[in-house]
Amino acid sequence: MKFTRHRLAATVIAAGLVAGLAGCGTSGGTGNTGTTGDYVAPESDITASLTVSNWGNPGDEALYNAAIERFNERYPNVTVTNNVTQVVNWSDYINKILTSIASGDSPDIINIATEGVEFGLSKDLFLPLTNYIKQDDSVQALIDDIDPTLIDGFTKDGDTYLLPNNWNAMVMYYNKAMFDAAGIDRPSDDWTWDDFHAIAEKLTSGSGSGKTYGFGLQTYTFAYYPWLYSNGGSIATDDLSAPALDSPETIEAVQFLQDLVLKDGIAPDPAGTEANQLFQAGKIAMTAAPANLSAILVQDVPDLEFGILPMPQKKEKKTVFGAAGFSIYNGSQNQDLAWELIKEFASQDTQAGWAELGTSNPTTRTAATSDVFVDRHPDASVLYDAIQYAEPVAAPTFFTTLEPAFQRALQAIMAGGDVADELSKAQAEVEATVGNG
Repeated sequence: MKFTRHRLAATVIAAGLVAGLAGCGTSGGTGNTGTTGDYVAPESDITASLTVSNWGNPGDEALYNAAIERFNERYPNVTVTNNVTQVVNWSDYINKILTSIASGDSPDIINIATEGVEFGLSKDLFLPLTNYIKQDDSVQALIDDIDPTLIDGFTKDGDTYLLPNNWNAMVMYYNKAMFDAAGIDRPSDDWTWDDFHAIAEKLTSGSGSGKTYGFGLQTYTFAYYPWLYSNGGSIATDDLSAPALDSPETIEAVQFLQDLVLKDGIAPDPAGTEANQLFQAGKIAMTAAPANLSAILVQDVPDLEFGILPMPQKKEKKTVFGAAGFSIYNGSQNQDLAWELIKEFASQDTQAGWAELGTSNPTTRTAATSDVFVDRHPDASVLYDAIQYAEPVAAPTFFTTLEPAFQRALQAIMAGGDVADELSKAQAEVEATVGNG
């Protein structure tokens, strides 16, 4: 991920955002009765327009369009513009939202993931939903069906700002045929780094272009969190006030991963390779990925027998999760109407759609225990149960600086750089920008 945040551009965006917020009142439009008072849903014959800042893949867009169709059955005279972006990295997406607001083209609804929540809160983007929730029995019932960890991830200082729409966690995938050929049983759900290393070593064989590896590393930041978390490390402090790239726990975890590639030779160089493709081709026996890999494998390589495991643990059993949620933009003049739409985006109907699509986990237990979700794969329950030992992505307000710095350090490390030196340089780089950007 090669996004670089330019301080001058950030300053211009921030200045424009402040001006935009100052010029956006909540009067007019279709009302905001639910912001602080007694909520009155808009009349069904109201004529209005809503704009959604959204993200996802083509399959995701179909789910959102279905939710909009259900919304339009109740509000046929409301035009919804659903602006969907395919996210390459969260830094770009977050800054795209800020740019649109600064230019006066603000959305009514924002779909954002865990990576952008703190940043959005720091810019006062999100309207508190607490008063809406407490007055809406249907949403209370929905929230009761969602694991509290997902709700907590979108709550700060007693207020909930987003309704969860879907989520993902990192889990381990393994090739059953390769395990069977090597005489390796399915590891326990509480397997350790040592267990993982011994298995990966046993599954590595051959040389040159014919070599098969025990494990394949993904290159995106999300994939590194479980290794850090299970060792007591992170890329940021617990209170998200500072980077923690040079903590001993983080260094030790990254050193372990570098050794897999450069010292032990049981994982290929992640540069120039794609772990999902290698797994499908039988070139690696294990890889860690979210639920979307399960959907890809079921659809594209139905004959590949694979299993799903929790991530291996070091000091504690941990993995990472990231959730997507819908919020109402604080400056929207259509807050009540926006509330009615985000209810559809988060609804049980939408969760049933996620259960069927399989690219992300549904938020509700009802959808996660439905036949369509459970029957997708024998280990499907591992995907949803991961929330029980998962921690959210450590994404502070300076994530747009932190993530690229971490990625640059990882690239240097996997090219042979000293782990402690490269992470210390990244730490210093981020420390120099915190509070200045």
